Amino acid sequence: MINSERILLRTLEESDLEARVKWFNDPEINQFLVSDYPIGMAKTKRWFQSTLTDNSKLNLSIIDKTKGRLVGMTGLLNIDVKNAHAQFYITIGEADFRGKGIPNEVIPAVLRYGFTYLRLNKIYLWTLPNNTRARAVYERNGFKEEATLRDFLHCRGAFQDIIQHCVLRRDFLADEMGTGSVDVCA
Repeated sequence: MINSERILLRTLEESDLEARVKWFNDPEINQFLVSDYPIGMAKTKRWFQSTLTDNSKLNLSIIDKTKGRLVGMTGLLNIDVKNAHAQFYITIGEADFRGKGIPNEVIPAVLRYGFTYLRLNKIYLWTLPNNTRARAVYERNGFKEEATLRDFLHCRGAFQDIIQHCVLRRDFLADEMGTGSVDVCA
């Protein structure tokens, strides 16, 4: 478990899957996802079972500590131990928790875990070009834009550009110690 002021991050549980399906199929959320939708419970349960023994994924549930309520999901995908990098993701699924600054607690907590416990060197993320609000949140939390991957993914019936951001371990740790850093992920 990972704690911060208002949230608790714990391993994704089977009881969380119903909310995951609801959020994944929500048009307000899925317009920004880099995968296809809709999804159903049967497919989600198969996916969940496959993740239980997959060391390349860390799927976490975001719990509001005051209400004990599941409000979103986050984690790391494509964890590559040899090359020491992974892909970050976050979804605040419950509408009444959006715009409350939760990512500003979740993102540093997951980055800290990835850089200190998993000993990663780079954590990156992808956004669709229409997701400007999320990119502002990521950049506020230390991610730097490093590339536009043209026609990189096929989802929603078409090839999509992806904007990639990243944080390097040395930059994150320097910022945590208050020394700052200007290195760009390249």
